[in-house]
This record gives sequence, C-alpha cells and structure tokens, in this order.
Amino acid sequence: MIGLQLRHHFPGRIRFKAMCLKHHRGIGDWVKQSLMAIQGIKEVRVNEPACAIVIHYDPELIRYNAIKARLEEMDLAQGEKEDAEHIYTRGDVALNVIGTLAAAMLPQRWAAMSTATLIAPTLYEGFSDLRKREISVEVLDAVAIGLSAWRGDYRTAMLTQSLVSLGEYMEHQTSRSSDQLLAELMQPKNTRVWLITENGKEQVCSSLLNEGDLIELMPGDAIPIDGRVESGTALINQSTLTGESVPVRREVDAVVYSGTSVHEGAIKVRVEKIGSEATTAKIAKLIYESLSEKSEIQQVTQEMAKRRVKITLGIGAAVFALTQDINRVASVFLVDYSCSLKLSTPVTFKSIMYRAAQQGILLKGGSAIEKLVKVDTCVFDKTGTLTHGDMEVTDVVPFCRDNTARDLLAIAASVEEHSSHPLSQAVVAAARDNALPHIDHGEVEYIIAHGLRSQLHDRCLVMGSRHFLEAHEGVDFAPFEVDIQAYEEKGRHLIFISHEKRLIGMIGLRDHLREDVITTLAALRESGISQLVMISGDRAFKAQMLGDELQLDAVYAEATPESKSHIIESLKQQGRTVMFVGDGVNDAPALTKADVGVAMCKGTELARQAADVVLLRDQLYGVAQARQLANIAMSMVNSNIKLAEYINSGIMLGAALGWLSPAASALLHNGTTLSILARSLAVRHDDGVN
Repeated sequence: MIGLQLRHHFPGRIRFKAMCLKHHRGIGDWVKQSLMAIQGIKEVRVNEPACAIVIHYDPELIRYNAIKARLEEMDLAQGEKEDAEHIYTRGDVALNVIGTLAAAMLPQRWAAMSTATLIAPTLYEGFSDLRKREISVEVLDAVAIGLSAWRGDYRTAMLTQSLVSLGEYMEHQTSRSSDQLLAELMQPKNTRVWLITENGKEQVCSSLLNEGDLIELMPGDAIPIDGRVESGTALINQSTLTGESVPVRREVDAVVYSGTSVHEGAIKVRVEKIGSEATTAKIAKLIYESLSEKSEIQQVTQEMAKRRVKITLGIGAAVFALTQDINRVASVFLVDYSCSLKLSTPVTFKSIMYRAAQQGILLKGGSAIEKLVKVDTCVFDKTGTLTHGDMEVTDVVPFCRDNTARDLLAIAASVEEHSSHPLSQAVVAAARDNALPHIDHGEVEYIIAHGLRSQLHDRCLVMGSRHFLEAHEGVDFAPFEVDIQAYEEKGRHLIFISHEKRLIGMIGLRDHLREDVITTLAALRESGISQLVMISGDRAFKAQMLGDELQLDAVYAEATPESKSHIIESLKQQGRTVMFVGDGVNDAPALTKADVGVAMCKGTELARQAADVVLLRDQLYGVAQARQLANIAMSMVNSNIKLAEYINSGIMLGAALGWLSPAASALLHNGTTLSILARSLAVRHDDGVN
C-alpha cells in the first residue's frame, strides 16, 4: 500500500491515512478481510471517502510494526471491489440525536439549517444511487427524510434520520461482532516462560518473546510459539491441534507448535515463529478466509432484497396516488426488507462456522454449508476414515505344541521390530502391551513385499505372506487349511511364521475401527442421509464383511485412486448428491469430484486443500456434526427470510393505512432487523436457536 501515513497510535488502536484508496474505490471490505485474518487484530474500519483505516488490536499478540508491514505489503490492485456504503459511527448517532433536540427547540430557521446539514449525507448517498439508476434502500431513506424536510417538518426529518443512523449503526455493530467471533476463538493465552540469556534464566511473559530466543519448557508448560528443540526430550500433548490424546515424543531438531503443551520431560526450544506467524494463527486465518466466501443463498437473498426495494417504491407511489398523503409515503419508504435479508444470512453462516470451529470442524464458507444440507449419499474411504489406518493384533494361533501363543508373539515381535511396515509395528505393539520378553535371533533380512528372514536357534525363521512362504520357501500349508480359511472368513489379515520350512503359527490382524463409527453412521441417517457407502482397496469378501457389520448400503472393493472418482461420478449420474470422506493423496480426485468433500484431521495437505470441510480433530463424528450444523444454519436462514417478509409486510401495511408515523415506522423496522440479526448471532452457542 503506497503512501501510508500514521495519523495516531496508542497501544491497541492505530489510525492510518491511505491516500491510495482514492484510486481503488470499493475495496474497503477486501482490506478489512485481509487484516482481520491476522491473529491479534480485533476490529478494522475502512473509511474510503476519508481514506482512513482504523485498526483495533491486541498489543500482547501483535505489534504495531507487524501491522504496518502487512499494510505496506498489500497490493490494492489485487483487491476485490464491492459497492461501498456509509458506515455510521457512535459520533454520527450522537450528532443526529443532538440535531433532533435542536429541531424541536430552536426557531424554524435555525432548525432548518441544522437539519439540512445533518441529513445532507443521507440525501447525497440516495440521489447518487438514483443518478446511477440504482433503486436502493439509500434512495428510499433519502426520499422519506427529504419529504419531511421539504414539508418543513424538521422534527420528523431529524427523528427519522436519528432512527435510521441508530439502526444502521446497530446493524453494522451486530455484523461486526460476528466478524470478531474468530478473533477470540484461537488466540493463545499468554503464559510465563523461562527465557535463557547470557546472564542465566529469567521468567518473562510469552508476548515479549522474539524470533531466535531460547526458552526452557517443563512438564505442564503451554507452548506459546512455534520452535525447534535444541536440547532435551519431552512428550508433547498436541490434542488441541490434532485431537489425538496420546502425547508424541519430541527430541533434538524436532518442531513444536503453539497451542500444544509439555506432558512429560524438559526441553529447550529456539523460537522460530511468534504471534500471527505461529500455527494456531494460521489455522485461524484459514477459518477466517473461508468466511468471505458467498453462498448461493446469500446471493439469492441479496437479489431478493434489491427486488423488495422496488416493491417498496411502487407501494409508496400507489399510496401517494390514492391518498396524496406525503406523511404516509414517508412511512412506507422507511420500511425495507433489504437489511434483514442481506445481513441475516451471512451472520447466520458466520455464527455456525464459529460454532463448528469450536467443535473442531472447518467449514469452508457458506457454500459448504449450503451443499451439506442437500447431501443424500455419504461415501467413506475405509482406511484412515472408518478405521484409524493402523492395524491391531486380534489372534495369535500356534500350530505346534512347542510354542504357546505368547511364545509365538514374542518371537514374531523380536524380528518384526527391525521393520517399519505398519503390520510389523502392530505386532511389536501387541508384544509390548503384553510385556513380552525379547527373543534372541540372528541377522534380519527384509524381502521387499514378501516378509522377513532370520535365524532362531541356528535354524531358518521366516515370516510373511502365504504366497512368500508357500511359493518361495516351500512351506506346506495343507494340514492347516481349515483353520486358515476360518480366520480369512473373519476378515483377518494373516502373517504366517515358519521354522525350518515347517509352519509353526500365524498372527491375525484387523483394521482398528474408530470408536465413534456406529454413532456417526446412525447420526447421519437420522439427519436425512439415505445412502451410506464404503470404498475399500481390500478384497471383496473382506470389504463386504465390514460393510455388513456396519450395515452399509453399498460396498465397493478393490478400488484404485482412479476408480474412486469414477464411483463418485457414477453415483452423481444416478441423481444423488454425494459427500465423500477421505484422508489421503489418492483421495484428492474423489474429494474434488464429490458435491461435498470432507478431509480427516490427519489427512494430507492436498486432501485438506481439495475438501470443502476439514475435521480439525481426529474424530469421525465431526462428519455428522457438520451435517447437523448445516441443517441448523439453513433452517435459521429460511425462518429469518419468512420473519422478515411477514413482519415488514405488516409494518408496511400499517404505514400505508396511515396508522404509523415515519418515526414509528423507522423504529419498528429497525427493531425487527436487529431482532433477526440477534437471532442469527445466537446460533453460535450450543444452546442457541435450533
């Protein structure tokens, strides 16, 4: 932003003069949204006619220099233009109230002068729209107030002006408060941390940390920054970011993130990112950017609002033709459907998105909410979605009397610990959980895509797939066919173990189903989704077994990344509105092809970018919650539209029949609008209107 001048600054509030705004009219909202996406900024007001930008911020989260640098980096040529409208301040409202008192108490000539001065901006804005052949609410307000002033009724003109400015101010305050919801959502709490300096250690507030500082963190400490471990080892609780309750180990050179905490151990961390650059700030920015996306119903309600202005103008003309009563015409013109229709929908969506974010769900804009409501078919990728993506040992079956199940598992784990394959790690985890001892063995040879070979008691020990042992090692499976088939029918993945070419046992594993799968599927059906479908890369009988267990409507087995998107396309061609839930790189095409894509918490970056909904916690139930919240949002939007139509129509009828003065008409109309907006804001709480 070229030519930025600081006009005044004290901690928490800055005012800039930006003359370049003269050359880029209509980008005030774009500037505001760009700044509000920065963590620590609470409120932004852009006054385009005055070329002023006022910013309220939290000085403990962001510094003045950082805000100024962000503003200077902005390229206004890239800004998205929208029709700007005058935003009333408390000063405007106070001045209009004083003008109303003056109009009532001063002589007629002086009342005329003060009234003309105060209503001039409203008249100018209305007739400017008229010159551009735009029939807007501002035109109606200008005509109504202008008619009262023309008749010499300055008290009515100023009272109406005061009510209009108060109503507009309150409406913008309500809308602004919905923008500030996320500013309070993910701001990290300031903590006291030990800062290591050349002179030793000192305890400081985390807001005073700078990049490059070295801090010491102990058990229970909240991590206020993003940084890299320089020494020590600790278990870090990342549940606030990932939803995973199990702490993760972090050693030298590992990265730790703001918003997490030290569960066990002590580490020294070099500060790399603070404030608005840290991880929690980036998540907040992603959420805030999604607020600016307009849905189809927002655009529809804005069109409805524009049409209602013309209807109001037509009714006013008809009233004048029938009654010749200017007072009635002014009363009619002060009733418009526009404000409640235009503002209530985005405020509802922002409130629901805030509530979703509190529950660990990122809804990418109003369009995602709108599409979620229409979904009738939900398709799940199996691995990492219905299951945790890891395997668990369910059966250990010895085939000879020399070994018990514990012996067999201990032998297998002692060899498998040399492999990083998920199946190997599942076997090792099972042995660790059962506190089994390590069994001495020889060197381990890893045969890619087949299994492992080692020595036990100086004899060849081999474990892996049936094909490997049978075809490559010459192991005879015939005596155990019945047992093997029984476990395969249970859907088990089997690892076979042979000693000196004799099959001594097998280990059965299965996918670890998520604990909330059943409740999620039941909640989705209850919310109106009629078809629940699973896509799996498993063989047909194994996939169908899981499908039957979960009572799914359809199962597609042996799926490839390409076939996933073909399956989605096929369902859409059948007339279904499809939601796809996945987490991997190979899910991105299906996420994009679906009407609504949902990415799991541990999904890849590509999947998260392609999705319409991102689960911020590792819980499948978030899918059902997203659907429920979308239903609440659309129910609220539709009821708000009906309320605005019915109540404003009643007020207009009263105005047309002469039952309401212009002041009463303005008061009732603005009261209705504020009530509807307050109703929309209330849904941000779990106990809000449902």
